[in-house]
Parts: sequence; structure tokens; C-alpha cells
Amino acid sequence: MECVICWESYNKYKRLPRTLSCGHTFCTLCIIQVMKHGPLRCPYCRTPHVGSVLCPADLSLHHIMVGQLSEPGETGNLTEVVDTDGVEGTQLNVLKLREAVSNASASGSSLWACLTPEDGEPRHAQVSLWENRLHLHALHDGHPPPHHQTIPYKSALELVDEDSAIIFMEVWWGGQVRGRVYIVLLDDEGRTKQFKALCTGECGPSYAGTRFLEVDRVNGAEQLWGGDYENNDGSGGEALSGMERGRRNNQHCVAGLVAGYYFTGYGQDHNPSQFAIYTKDMPGYVEMSSIGRVVSGLEIVTSVANLEDVREAYVTDCGLLLSH
Repeated sequence: MECVICWESYNKYKRLPRTLSCGHTFCTLCIIQVMKHGPLRCPYCRTPHVGSVLCPADLSLHHIMVGQLSEPGETGNLTEVVDTDGVEGTQLNVLKLREAVSNASASGSSLWACLTPEDGEPRHAQVSLWENRLHLHALHDGHPPPHHQTIPYKSALELVDEDSAIIFMEVWWGGQVRGRVYIVLLDDEGRTKQFKALCTGECGPSYAGTRFLEVDRVNGAEQLWGGDYENNDGSGGEALSGMERGRRNNQHCVAGLVAGYYFTGYGQDHNPSQFAIYTKDMPGYVEMSSIGRVVSGLEIVTSVANLEDVREAYVTDCGLLLSH
């Protein structure tokens, strides 16, 4: 009942036992560390994992071990595990959360994470399952719809891997949602914090409802731009209060690289909140303002870049992947 990498005991929070295709089992946190270093290989036998894995939640649980994980006073009722009155700081059991979201959906309702600042209006964000992955959507002002189950927002955030956070953007054009783009964040610099905050809405505004703006094609590269949360036409997008660029993060210019909040003097004239996603490689060039890397959904970004008018495409929703 201990992970053979970290020798920590498995639990129902961030150390759930998950099994690779080779049959070996490790805790979620250790699998996250392995995934940061490239394609997923078993750290025990070095066998490449068979199948696509965006985050550890895509891996099968070791159900026999999970069945042996007991907790004092556990009742199986989410309302007794999580304080539904908005009290911050309650530790959330990810298995109960997944079950609660599924049950809510089956009954035609939803699950919401609620945030009540000390000096502000209440806010709420939906928690949902999409392709069997838990998502925490961008915050909106006000109370959630009545007669829906709620959890503290901070409790949901505890299920995010801060060292390797993955954000999502839901993309729409032509009258329908085309899918979701997932981006793993590369560092914790100021521009990356701002990008993340504009995906979660934690500082107020978010990218939800913003359109893509233009396509830049220079020296064989191609960048799709978006992110004007103010005017939605490319003329706005000031930096969020207190946000700075931070140190440079040099990355090779390859398809899927996300960049923004550029350093001055390098020909970039976009406002701080705006971001660019490379859709083609740019051999021999390095991007110093790197934010993240698309790990799933690059074909959606490429399709937007190929539209006759990219402004027909929108980010209809965004938020964080609850990776545990």
C-alpha cells in the first residue's frame, strides 16, 4: 500500500494508486513527476505506456488498492466530506467529487465551486466531467443557480497540480463547439500567472467569450493570436493589476508553443493579456516569452488559423484541469 517511488502511503487525495499498461502501479504525484520529463515510461521497467495520457486521471485506478483505502468517519456522502456552506479549506476527496459530478449530471443538475471574498461579491465556477476528466471552469460573478450542490472553490483548487498546471480553452466556430485545447504551463513567471488567472477568472476577467484576433506569418512560422478580454477586437488587453512579465523562458519555436506578454523591442506590439499559439515550427528560432505548450487539441488551433476570418472563432469557456 505504498508507492515504490516515494514510499508514501496511497490515499484518496493526491496519492491515488494508478496503473500503467505494463501493470506497475504508482501514486498520482509520482506519475506527474515522470510525465514532466517526456513520454510516459514506467519508472520501474522502463516500458513505454500504451495509450494517450494527458494527465494522471487518464490512467486506470488500481481498484483493489483503492477499495482498501479507508478514512475515519467516511460515509460516502459528499455533503459530509465537504462543507457546502462555502467554508474555505476543506480537503476534498477526488473520488467523491467525480461521483458527485456524475450524479448531478444524471439528475439534470450541476456542481459548483463557490468563492466568497472577504471584501467582494460571491463568485462561482462549474465543476464538470468532459471525456472523463474533471474540469474547473472560469469563475463568474454572483451565486450559482439555485438547488445545485456546491463545494468551496479552494477545495477544488487543491486538486490542481501547481507544478505542472494544465489549462483548457473550449473553442467554438460555425455554430458549434469544436473541442477543447489543453495547455500545460511551463513556469511560474508573471506572464504565466496572468495567463492562468485569465483562464480561471480569479482576478476578475477571463478569456471566456473572447474571439481569436489574427494570424501572423513571419519567416515561415505561423501564430494564432487571441486574448483581448477588454475590447475583444485586438485594441485592448491591459495587464492585470500587479502582474509583470517575469524572467525570460527561452523555448524553441515549435508548433504548440504558447507565448505572450512580450519583451519590448522585438517587433511584438500586442497588449499584455494577448497570447499567441504557434501552429507551425520555426526552425532555428527561440521564443523568450514562452508561457505553455499545447498537449492536446493543436489540430483545433490549426483549423482556426486556416479559417477565412479567424475572428469567427471564440474561446467560449476556459479553466483548469483537475489532474488528480
